[in-house]
Amino acid sequence: MANVANCKKCGALFLQTSKRDICDKCFEAQNKLISEINAFVLTSPLESIMLDDLLKRFDLSRDEFEALFNAGKFVKIGQKVTFVCAKCGKTVPIANKTNFICSNCAKKLQNEI
Repeated sequence: MANVANCKKCGALFLQTSKRDICDKCFEAQNKLISEINAFVLTSPLESIMLDDLLKRFDLSRDEFEALFNAGKFVKIGQKVTFVCAKCGKTVPIANKTNFICSNCAKKLQNEI
């Protein structure tokens, strides 16, 4: 059953026919952005691309990127895009992260609890 909802991104009213919380227009724009990011990373001659540089280039927040990453939209680029671990400072691929700390630091924190 469809519900009327406000788009999480633009605020427009839309007919919500799925679990999506954004309107069709924003959904299309999001898919275009995902394609552009994937294409940019996959065709880049660089060995790795820092996440912060990618966020600046595509005017994306960490939260927006994290949501898309967790939804599986960036599986192909997970080893090429890197970030600096907030705990140890090591540069690691985003595929090896838990809340922007590396898997080693995440394991250490888990053991401390």
